[in-house]
Amino acid sequence: MEQKHLTPAAVRLSQTFLEDVTRRFYATELMEAAHVGSGSLYPALARMEKSGWIVSEDEDAADPTPRKRGRPARRYYWMTGEGARAAHLALVELSDSVRPPASSPGWLGDPAPKGV
Repeated sequence: MEQKHLTPAAVRLSQTFLEDVTRRFYATELMEAAHVGSGSLYPALARMEKSGWIVSEDEDAADPTPRKRGRPARRYYWMTGEGARAAHLALVELSDSVRPPASSPGWLGDPAPKGV
């Protein structure tokens, strides 16, 4: 996945997956853990899956448990080993690209530059 595809949702999802690369999430868990809405979640998951960062699998359709609980079968998502490496590198690169230069004075109390 190229850096231009690292939307805020993809960044938050990557961070969530990287917290425990062995964990499998279903969509509602991901939305809550990453603080993203469904409108951002599914496009980001699709891009991440297409890039090989994550894989997904439907809950076993033969298992009657979801139906007994009155819900449809879930789709689970988890990060691949290559995805974890690529996501980590992409987040480091993104962080470096948005970090202010070391010589930046920052805001020193006066939000408006002099003479403006």
